[in-house]
Amino acid sequence: MKKLFAFALSLALVLVSFTALAEDFNPADYPVAIAQGVMNHPVHRIVQLGFLKAAQELGYTNARVIGTEGTDPAEVYSACDDFAAEGGKGLMLWAGDDSAFPTLNRMAAEGVVVGIAHFKFVKEDGSLPDGLSFNMACDPVLYGKQSAEIMAKTLDGKEGSLAITLNTKNITENAADDSFRAEWEALGATYNLAGIKVLDTEMEGGVMDEATAVNLAIIQANPDIIGAFGTTGNSPITWSEAATRAGKADGEIAIIGMDATEGNLDALESGKVLALVAQPLYQEAYQIMEYLDKVLRGEEVPLWTDLEAPIVTKDGEGPNGLQFHRDIAAQVETFFK
Repeated sequence: MKKLFAFALSLALVLVSFTALAEDFNPADYPVAIAQGVMNHPVHRIVQLGFLKAAQELGYTNARVIGTEGTDPAEVYSACDDFAAEGGKGLMLWAGDDSAFPTLNRMAAEGVVVGIAHFKFVKEDGSLPDGLSFNMACDPVLYGKQSAEIMAKTLDGKEGSLAITLNTKNITENAADDSFRAEWEALGATYNLAGIKVLDTEMEGGVMDEATAVNLAIIQANPDIIGAFGTTGNSPITWSEAATRAGKADGEIAIIGMDATEGNLDALESGKVLALVAQPLYQEAYQIMEYLDKVLRGEEVPLWTDLEAPIVTKDGEGPNGLQFHRDIAAQVETFFK
C-alpha cells in the first residue's frame, strides 16, 4: 500500500512539473522564421502573411522572414544556418526538392524544429526525411485532374494546341503536370478532344517579364493555341499578357493558372482567365506556425496533413469565389506596405 501511495505521489509530482513547464513556456523566448527565396513575390507574401499572423496571435514576438530576394536556394539554406546559429527554434522552410535535405539535417543537429508546407515530402511508408518534423500540402494530383476537367469541358469539340508551363521541375509541379496529362487522356472518352494537341511542357520560370516572353514565344510558335495550364504563381498574368501581346482576344485562350493573388483575381474577373487553382497559401503557413508552437511546447502533431486547393471561377462562391480571396489579398497589401 505504501509503495502504491509513493508511486502515485511521484506520478503527481511529475504531472505537476510538466504542468509548470507548460505554464512557464514563453513564446517570446523562441525565435521563429519562414525561409523563402524571391521574398517579395506576391505568392510568397501570402504565405508569409499566414505565418506571421499566426506567430503574432500565438505570442511569438521574434518572428521574421529570412531568405533571399533571388532564386538561388543555396542563399535560402545559408539564411537557415544563420538563423540556427543565432538561436532560432522554429522554422518554416519553403523548399521543393531534396536539395533541402542537408539543411534539414543541420537544423535538427542545432535543435531547430522544421516544418515544410506546399511541397509533399512524405514517403510511401508515411515517414519523412531526416530532420523534417512535419509536412503539409494540397494534392497536386487532385487539382491537376480538376484543371484538366474544366479545360476539357471548355474546349470540347475544338481544334488547336494546348500548352503546359511550369516554374521549375519540382515534386509539386511535376505531379500537377503528370496528373493533368493523364486525366486529359482519360477525358477523351467523355469529351471530343481528338483535335487538340497537348504540347511538350515548357519552363516559364518565376520572373514575370521573362515568363511572359516565354509564353508569347509559345503562342507565336503555335498560333492555333486554344488552351494553357500554368503551374506557376504568375501564370494567369503571364499567359493572359502574352495572349494580349499576340493579338488574342480575352478568353480566346482558355487559361488556368495557380494562386489567388490580386493580379490573378483581376485577370479572372475581367475574363482573361478561365479559372484559378487557389493553393491554400495563407492557410498552410498559418497551420505550420500552429504546429511549430505545439512541437515547441512538447506536444505531438501529425507527420502529414492533407490540405485542399479550391478551384476559383468567376461565378464561384466561398473559397471557390473571388471575394474570399480578395479579402486575403487586401490583408497582404496592408500588412506589408
